[in-house]
Amino acid sequence: MNGDTRAAVVTSPPPTTAPHKERYFDRVDENNPEYLRERNMAPDLRQDFNMMEQKKRVSMILQSPAFCEELESMIQEQFKKGKNPTGLLALQQIADFMTASVPNVYPAAPQGGMAALNMSLGMVTPVNDLRGSDSIAYDKG
Repeated sequence: MNGDTRAAVVTSPPPTTAPHKERYFDRVDENNPEYLRERNMAPDLRQDFNMMEQKKRVSMILQSPAFCEELESMIQEQFKKGKNPTGLLALQQIADFMTASVPNVYPAAPQGGMAALNMSLGMVTPVNDLRGSDSIAYDKG
């Protein structure tokens, strides 16, 4: 050997880091007034606000003509299956709630479904038990 010993230098590429995964907080603009309002809102107030939004969505569904039509078709279907009082009474309670909460804005909403149900079962609804817009047409006497 002639003294020419060189140490081999191994070069390797720099270690690669995993690509930065975008997280939720990377997308949030901390100067956005809506974000600041929600962040500073008290937890109880935020929960109340969320409940109000949920109630609004449920009310929209319950007041939709499509829901009323579906309920009416369920009542008619129950009539065809037979006069099972428990099933009809459950549907009657739902329909009573619907007739009390559906405003006159939806003229296409099915009318008279529960009256037909009451007549077929031979039921009479006392005036004191009437709810909603039906009670306006009657007087206690």
